[in-house]
Amino acid sequence: MSRILVTGATGRVAGVIARELAPDNDVVALARFSDPATRERLESYGVECVTADMSGDLSVVPDDAEILLNFGVSFSGNWDTALAVNAEALGHLVDRLPSLERMLHCSSMGVYAASTDIHGEDDALGDSNALMMPTYSISKIAGESMAKYLARSRGIPTTIARLASPYGNHGGFPWFHLLSILAGDAVTLHTTSPCLYNLIHEDDLMASLPLLLDAADVPATVLNWGDPEATSAEDWCAELARLVGRELTIERSDMAPPPGYVDVSKLTALGYTPSVDWRDGMRQMVQHLHPDEYTP
Repeated sequence: MSRILVTGATGRVAGVIARELAPDNDVVALARFSDPATRERLESYGVECVTADMSGDLSVVPDDAEILLNFGVSFSGNWDTALAVNAEALGHLVDRLPSLERMLHCSSMGVYAASTDIHGEDDALGDSNALMMPTYSISKIAGESMAKYLARSRGIPTTIARLASPYGNHGGFPWFHLLSILAGDAVTLHTTSPCLYNLIHEDDLMASLPLLLDAADVPATVLNWGDPEATSAEDWCAELARLVGRELTIERSDMAPPPGYVDVSKLTALGYTPSVDWRDGMRQMVQHLHPDEYTP
């Protein structure tokens, strides 16, 4: 059993991870917990919840974590806030954790420079989200630099995982498209066609998590985190529309999330093989979140 601190625990990814780790570990979840029901749900799984703002005072965080899973993120358009949460907070957290043995820092495929080519871990970084989220890419790149610095300066084995497009029974990027379909609205996709992404189901996130932690090293290991198969948003939207018996209308905009297709060969070399086909994952998501709309 390990003492694990999970930040950003009200998010769809970190919340699932905290809940699933709790039966076999001593898990502390850090978030603002503005919705008391979210805190109560996590606590019902045996997760210890600590309320704090990543950009503020972190002195309430317990100092005995052995593993840090950093999923805290800000999408704020305010530069001070975005940099404080996405980069500086990691340094403040590690300052409080003298027993830290290993760290996973969740980054994003959004750190890569805009391109229609597949992205490998050594490819150029850049501001691919400037139009829609002006602070996001740059502050996430800053967060990676902080994680690399901490790995070297403190000797903490670290993995920086550039997360692709997670989804599952708790939602995700395709779920927002589903909501548009159910409302009878057009789904807005980027002007790049097809819009290719590496989906990864929440079950496979959990399955791959031990591999990411085992790969932690000094200097930090950098890995793309997603499924090997690239799936187009056009295809999954068509499948979602079929599953709920609705018409699909697509509109294009440069303001929509840009596509991001990443090379995950380093992850698969560690032994990762996805277990959930994206079609099955979409069906499960619809059945779980909108059972009355499911029309098999």
